[in-house]
Amino acid sequence: MSGGWKMINDHRHTLVGLVVGLIIGASATGLIWATSGSTAEVRVVARKLDDGRVEVALQTRPVDPQAQLEGLDSPGWGDRLSPEFRFLAGDATVNRWYASSVVTIESEEPAPPSVAEIGPFEISGTPTVSRPFDRDTLFCVLTHGVQEDFFWFQVYSALLDARRWNDINLRAEMYTKGVDQADGIRRCVEDGAAAIATTLAEPDVLLPALQEASEAGVRVVTFNSGAERATDVGSIAHVSIDEAAVGRTAAEQFRQREVSGDLLCIIHEPSNTGLEERCDSLEISYDGGSVIRVRISDADDSSATITAHATDDVGGAIALNSNTAYLMAEALSAARPDIVLAAVSAEFPTPLAMLYSGRLSFVLWSHALEQGYLTTTTLLWGHGTPFPVQTGLFAEATQISILPTVVTAEAVQAMFDADSAIRGTLPAWIDALERAIRDESAQSGE
Repeated sequence: MSGGWKMINDHRHTLVGLVVGLIIGASATGLIWATSGSTAEVRVVARKLDDGRVEVALQTRPVDPQAQLEGLDSPGWGDRLSPEFRFLAGDATVNRWYASSVVTIESEEPAPPSVAEIGPFEISGTPTVSRPFDRDTLFCVLTHGVQEDFFWFQVYSALLDARRWNDINLRAEMYTKGVDQADGIRRCVEDGAAAIATTLAEPDVLLPALQEASEAGVRVVTFNSGAERATDVGSIAHVSIDEAAVGRTAAEQFRQREVSGDLLCIIHEPSNTGLEERCDSLEISYDGGSVIRVRISDADDSSATITAHATDDVGGAIALNSNTAYLMAEALSAARPDIVLAAVSAEFPTPLAMLYSGRLSFVLWSHALEQGYLTTTTLLWGHGTPFPVQTGLFAEATQISILPTVVTAEAVQAMFDADSAIRGTLPAWIDALERAIRDESAQSGE
């Protein structure tokens, strides 16, 4: 059971083992003790009897944090709780501490309110989302990209799953041009969208449309590219792979493989700020040579462009998506087998087959599915959070960063082990990987 659920379900807690220290003097009746959770106060009370003895007892009262914040009086003290051994003889030794017997205090916590009482997306009566929605509420997700990119296929698969799981009206659209993506944002606003999630590959192009959305009261969250511009466009939160970590991790992996010389950082989208960040970080982190940016596009002979940059000074190259990895391997693996090749990918199974065959040295997994799922969750949260950036409480968009994961040939080989978890749970995936490895071997002429 998680900590949050345990907190909600534990309606009672018991404070056991409280030992009452008897204090002689006028201050004995004024002691107040607060529990570490600030949920109750305890005080010691005492009275002197006719025969000279002193009797002690405890009193408790609940603490209402909201009442404290508002300066209201706390509830009254409860009944006195009397320990079995609670009397101090009149001739007791001066300056000696005496202890009563143990008193067990049971503190009753109210059961959490029902959903009907507290409203959607509230926890224990504290609102976390203030704008409820229903099946007719429109949510929009807009991305850059092309349908041939398997990364986006996975993102949209996750969006489809999340739409079904959350039973929401989710519109998801892809655009190859930023101006068209901006128009898509405007259409969502016109159609009454409650919240919009968008990528920021071209933040300057999207900025006017996103400002219009915010002015219309539409909540905005962002994801994938453009983390550093999220606050500028009025985003409440940004979900993305940590682009700088991609560059740092790539540099470390090249270093571990004793790569020296220049590195090619192959960029497949000309205006994508996230891809530039990856190359920036690689350039900062790599000390074995220069980092050369190779920009390719559909209009060019990409393989020829990559080959032209692979001079004798180049020791490594990294493709920033799966499609580019195929082009890179086609251009370099046979002609320049001395160059260490790597890729950023979340595709299954072909890049893993390329790892297995040795055409790729390592893959940095970019977690496409996770970005899709987390973006939907963030979209729903952003729709209802009582603290959007417009309130001024937070000066910057919340950053939800995903670190890249290194995948090696050894990790791929482990998937074929007899006790592999994926072999037992997803045998079709193993079959697909085996076919991809056979195709890879045929392509490389082995």
